[in-house]
Amino acid sequence: QLSVNNKPPNPEGQGEKKDNTTAPPAPPTYEEATAGEGLKMGTYPPPPSVPLHPSWAYVDPSTSPSYGSGAYPGDTEMLTSFSWDDRNVRRVFIRKVYAILMVQLLVTVVIVAFFTFCEPVKGYIQMHSAWYWASYAVFFVTYLILACCSGPRRYFPWNLILLSIFTLSMAYLTGMLSR
Repeated sequence: QLSVNNKPPNPEGQGEKKDNTTAPPAPPTYEEATAGEGLKMGTYPPPPSVPLHPSWAYVDPSTSPSYGSGAYPGDTEMLTSFSWDDRNVRRVFIRKVYAILMVQLLVTVVIVAFFTFCEPVKGYIQMHSAWYWASYAVFFVTYLILACCSGPRRYFPWNLILLSIFTLSMAYLTGMLSR
């Protein structure tokens, strides 16, 4: 018959249960920690060396679903062919962005000027309000296509076509509002 009273002692010679894990050492007092003598005497172990970038934190770009996945042609080649640290690459990118923006603004100004200063067009638009509501429909359809369909806006000819349609629809809407 087994009971707690006649339980044999464990191999360490004590009758109570002992954990196999070792308890961490007690932290030093404030005086010990600020005295600076702990590390010199070797009483405190040095902190464990942890690499700055552990190997488990590395993500291989070729296997990542969102970064260089190869889902779109040329995206992995583009990632390896240049570096954003290069000043020339940044300058070319900024020039390209501002050139596209300038073309968009010029197209918008021309269309708004056409609707504002051409009297026959201005009179026709004021007489037929369906064109006004159609401008809202064209803009929102174009906007929804750009917002919801990420595939076409990543392919080379389609991204420029969609940007052109979006620019024309925004300019058309702005021209209608300026009448």
